[in-house]
Amino acid sequence: MSTIPKSLGAFVQALEPRNDVAIVEGADWNLEVGCLTELSAEVDGPLLLFDKFAGYPAGFRVASNVINTPSRLAVAMGLPPDEHPIDLLRLLRERRSKLRPLPPDEQRDGPVLECHQPEGQVNLEAFPAPKWHEHDGGRYIGTGDMVILRDPESDWVNFGVYRACVQRADRLSLWVIGAKHGRILLERYWSRGQAAPICVVLGCDPATWTAGYSAMPAGTSEYSYAGALHGEPVQVVRGPLTGLPIPAEAEIVVEGEVPPPSEETAHEGPFGEWPGYYTHSGNECVVRVKGIWHRRNPIILSVPPLRPFSASGSHPSYGIPLSAVELWDHLERSGMTDVCGVWGHNNTLLWVISLKQRYAGQSKQALMTAAGFRAGASMYSLVVTVDDDIDPTNLQEVMWAVCTRADPAQSVEVVRGAWASLLDPRLSPARQASGETTVGRLLIDACKPFHWKDQFPRTNVFSPDIRRATASKWSHVLPALKP
Repeated sequence: MSTIPKSLGAFVQALEPRNDVAIVEGADWNLEVGCLTELSAEVDGPLLLFDKFAGYPAGFRVASNVINTPSRLAVAMGLPPDEHPIDLLRLLRERRSKLRPLPPDEQRDGPVLECHQPEGQVNLEAFPAPKWHEHDGGRYIGTGDMVILRDPESDWVNFGVYRACVQRADRLSLWVIGAKHGRILLERYWSRGQAAPICVVLGCDPATWTAGYSAMPAGTSEYSYAGALHGEPVQVVRGPLTGLPIPAEAEIVVEGEVPPPSEETAHEGPFGEWPGYYTHSGNECVVRVKGIWHRRNPIILSVPPLRPFSASGSHPSYGIPLSAVELWDHLERSGMTDVCGVWGHNNTLLWVISLKQRYAGQSKQALMTAAGFRAGASMYSLVVTVDDDIDPTNLQEVMWAVCTRADPAQSVEVVRGAWASLLDPRLSPARQASGETTVGRLLIDACKPFHWKDQFPRTNVFSPDIRRATASKWSHVLPALKP
């Protein structure tokens, strides 16, 4: 039986024995929730469960900082939560290599259908959607959402994560980037002059949600991948209005249709996005809401973009950068040997690759291979290689290696014309308008020079064995030691 929580509420309960949940009552949805989320994330604080909003029923809750530490993501994935982040990444790679797709298991009923707002009475404003950042253009109820669509040309069911803003009681706006599968499916409906049936899930278990931003091949349902992660099929129910499969254990689901932009759009944005800036804003597609279903005491799953800083250096929104699993696999598929670890810092704008050097040119090979990595990362700026004595998850160690092992005259390469995203703040308005959405990549070889690495000066850091033994002996006096 899988140990992965099957609902968001079950996940919160699994964290409670670890004292990793803080219940916050009476906070204001207007900026206070967002600011508390940011402040707490910067010190690797607990999951925040907001309740008792003024003007809303008690029990209509918002969860933030849900999986933004390695230990919380480990609990979500059914992994040992106290392992080192790189060891958790190895476990995820091992699991991924053995995954077998499991299609969803359709049920006749589920908790998500407990309460219903019928057409003509739908009210998105009945839920305490926060205004996350000071200059946001609206209340973004969908930051940890699942947007579900079916291909009109096949039975392929796709779900992705696209930001969703409350426009009015019966309208959501969505920004779906053109390269995403969701946009491709929407345009297939629009090319036929049809509105696209859609479901927007506003809360589910974190493991299923992570499948929404995985880089699945076209034609492969994220539900099958989520089932593989769980080790058993995800239970779904059919949306009563759209027939689309929705997680039976979900919190809130919005059913409706997305008309062609020629019929209706809404101004969407600005919104403080994951690179840490306000970028895209404009007229985008809308969801005409036909019905809303929810649990009696629903929790909105929120993964608002935060500034890319935290006390531990972990990803501010996801405690383990799951695209590091894909990059590690990408390196090894390309022939790289002896990769000891991969990590993404600053929302994966900086990639670090740890190597056990075996041959001359190995570190340069890793840099060039990573420069062509696209899945799950559209605007990373820097790639750094380090030796295996450097912890790639520790940005201080990485920068020490850059400062002491990289020679600026010989260890740096610049790749020009690399693919970028419209979220990249370095793209000027003129370049965006012209379609010239490319940037450079900076590649830094911070490994000891291979041809004289054995003569490189010895570090003054204690060996791992001595550190572990000493920390263990004195842990009763200094429990916070990290050997």
